[in-house]
Amino acid sequence: MVPELDLLKATEYEAITVPLSYTGFRLEKPYRQNALEQLIDSVKGKHRIHVRYVLEILHEARNVLKTMPNIRHASTSLSKKITVVGDLHGKLDDLLIIFYKAGLPDTTNPFIFNGDIVDRGFFSVEIILILLMALITNPNAVFINRGNHEDHVMNLRYGFIKEISNKYRQLESKKIRRLIADVFGWLPVATIIDHKVFVVHGGISDATDLKLIQTLKRAKFTSVLNPPLELDDIQLLEHHEEPAPEPTGKVTDSQAFLKVPEMDSAEATFEWKQIVDLLWSDPSPNEGCSPNTFRGGGMYFGPDVSRAFLKANNLQYIIRSHECKQEGYEITHDGRVVTIFSASNYYEIGSNRGAICRLTAPDLHPHFVQFISTRGHKRLTMKQTTTTMEEKAIKHLNEQFFAHKADLLEAFEVYDPANTGTIKIVEWCNAVEKVLKLGLPWRTLRRRLVQTSATNHHLVDYNTSFEDMSSIDDTPARPTPLLFETLYRQKDNLEVIFRWMDQDNSGILTMEEFQHGCILLNKHMGNPLSEDQIKALAQSLDINKDGQIEFNEFLEAFRLAESENDNFEEEENESLQQAAAGAPSITSPPNGRLNGGTAW
Repeated sequence: MVPELDLLKATEYEAITVPLSYTGFRLEKPYRQNALEQLIDSVKGKHRIHVRYVLEILHEARNVLKTMPNIRHASTSLSKKITVVGDLHGKLDDLLIIFYKAGLPDTTNPFIFNGDIVDRGFFSVEIILILLMALITNPNAVFINRGNHEDHVMNLRYGFIKEISNKYRQLESKKIRRLIADVFGWLPVATIIDHKVFVVHGGISDATDLKLIQTLKRAKFTSVLNPPLELDDIQLLEHHEEPAPEPTGKVTDSQAFLKVPEMDSAEATFEWKQIVDLLWSDPSPNEGCSPNTFRGGGMYFGPDVSRAFLKANNLQYIIRSHECKQEGYEITHDGRVVTIFSASNYYEIGSNRGAICRLTAPDLHPHFVQFISTRGHKRLTMKQTTTTMEEKAIKHLNEQFFAHKADLLEAFEVYDPANTGTIKIVEWCNAVEKVLKLGLPWRTLRRRLVQTSATNHHLVDYNTSFEDMSSIDDTPARPTPLLFETLYRQKDNLEVIFRWMDQDNSGILTMEEFQHGCILLNKHMGNPLSEDQIKALAQSLDINKDGQIEFNEFLEAFRLAESENDNFEEEENESLQQAAAGAPSITSPPNGRLNGGTAW
């Protein structure tokens, strides 16, 4: 660790003068909540934060962090709720939409930011400054866990160091890099909510010991990667190229670790591994614990490891991040492990949603709020957005059809004793689900997977199930918009109405509020919805029957829903059920554990 006095002297900021011509954010003592708001406004206005204020925020945050334990404890006794944010990776649009949906952090609205704040995106500097400013002004309501990318060696490889160097002059950049590397070492490694929920960036292993972790000197692990580079040697790697994406478009950390470090003792190595496992591990469906060979560090931990860890520490479940999920979240290990990922469009526009997780006292059952937040996405039409997000999934389904061709043909032929090559749409759906067992809305997806019979559009030519349907769209023109499309086309109006209704900015509406909003929307539609349609729609979206609807889930659920033109009236209820089945849901059984479907 860099000696304290040397660090303070090398990164001193009080002697730095700010010119009168500077029109951006200015920081004044005492630090108050409005300083956070002013910083956000300045960043939104594309003002670069002066190096003096960058260093001041880093120093003040470092002072606050040094007083905190390795594992912090968050309480909802006052706020009655808490929000967990996953990986942001320098994506400012995602952070801004999170604050729009959930409000700014304060004592009545606490946040946990679960690591991987920086790297890969273009606004890592701005995001880390905003979060540290939030920590300074609300130290008891803002919790920042360290992620595997809060590490100066990772920052050299994945863009954060380059971003700092591009935004600040050489001498300024060197000071910022040196100080922020030390600040990252002071970040706590985990947070426990109400002694019930363990929040950590990566995960655990069968050797994770929370009592030992609390005693570690975390700041000495400026980087958990080996060999640990001296900060003065950073220039040697400044031009190190980032790893290229895999052929799938997925960027990984699989080449991150160089080797297991040579520590002074077995005890020191064990301590180092405690930190590595927290920051780098991933859940696995297989029992037991094994090295995470994909990432090169951490462990794969199975359901039995999760159960044992939670039981030993008297906890209910684990919230972790570290992995991109298409829906922004995933629930595994029989509800004991929740993954939350908040960087939408991570691989490319439309590749995934971001999500945050809200926990409400006293039960701390999670509620997920999803979003997609780039300007590019807002310019896409509904058809373009649907195509972009589904393309890879459809390709995967085509591969599944080929892999199970014999079984699928056998299932299709049960409905085709005369060997005509055609069967009813519902028969095709039943056969596909019987073989693939994926629980997907096959009637909605079938236009992308199989062709309608040339002589009878109520039948499908099941042999075309094994052709590439990705470029085929036989959707007939419709004279009037269907229920789902009508609502989605009124997205902007709905946002205004629902935000006005959502007085506590919770992102949750009662059934009555939802129905009233749709009635108001009728005034703007050429194809008004009946009250019965509105009521049925509201009930279909209330997945867990708790009388509440999360608005963003509603929009995304209906974005993917399509009904057939020729027999719409007959199939309307079924399509509603399919749309609801495709929407993410969480229920909480009496035993207190979570149940939920894995995001597709």
